[in-house]
Amino acid sequence: MNNLKMPPNDAALDVTLWERGRAVLNPPADEHMPMVVVSTGACSSLNGALNAERIEGDIRYLHALPKTAGSLLEVSQSDGAIAISLATMREMGLMFIVVDPQVESDLAVASSVSHAAREAGLFVVALVAQTAEPSSDGRMHECDLLRAFDSVIALRAAWPEAQPFACNIIRHISGGLKVAPPVCTDLADVQGILGGAIVTVGVGEAEGPPSTGERGRAWDAAALAILDVGRVDVAAATGVIVAIAGSHSVRLSEISRVTHQVGDLVESADALVIPTVHVEASAPDGFRVLLLVARCFDVRL
Repeated sequence: MNNLKMPPNDAALDVTLWERGRAVLNPPADEHMPMVVVSTGACSSLNGALNAERIEGDIRYLHALPKTAGSLLEVSQSDGAIAISLATMREMGLMFIVVDPQVESDLAVASSVSHAAREAGLFVVALVAQTAEPSSDGRMHECDLLRAFDSVIALRAAWPEAQPFACNIIRHISGGLKVAPPVCTDLADVQGILGGAIVTVGVGEAEGPPSTGERGRAWDAAALAILDVGRVDVAAATGVIVAIAGSHSVRLSEISRVTHQVGDLVESADALVIPTVHVEASAPDGFRVLLLVARCFDVRL
């Protein structure tokens, strides 16, 4: 990543939020956790990509721009854009902000949105694209961002190559987080694992019928996700969200097996390892695992 040493919260801007679309809200609507996805200037194509993905959930897609005459005119003339206030989102709970750190003005915009959202009580997660050639002290720069956001997820690719990765993370989290009793993975679980953390992501997928033994599609998908993120990072994790997705063929035994497969690698006895499950009725008989591997850092001055 490039030099992010400027304290982002010191760069306050007057920002306007424009609603550019919403996810597909299927019944029962009250099971979905309300979420907001905010894109900044360089990542404006994300809104269209998310709409095209037809992700399910209670999600609003927003675009943030500084209040300048040019930017306001550009967005106000686009189809369906509506200026909104963060004050209307106090019940949303979770916000993702997608930012390209190569564009300094975008960092300032994202920081200003995050500051207002956190004051309104939202938990703010930054999805941060990388530069084409990440610097050797990229982790230090990511830690600098934790002063402006509650959590930072490193996308491991430059923009726009990082866009499909960002969509995949949003799809998995929105599909797996529920607010319906009696048992659910909710915002408190996300905050407990991602709060104050730099997050790396691993993805694995395997095809086939439900696993009936120790090895099978669930084990294979989890092994690929662990390999993708790196066993060393998993071992050093302070918490892991194991996001599982598949058709109605996903079995409880597979969920348990994958969760333990990941948890057995984590060295800290205090680390939380929790699963989320997103069932897609139209999905083929495959099994997908996305690991959000968190490592908390103390960024207090």
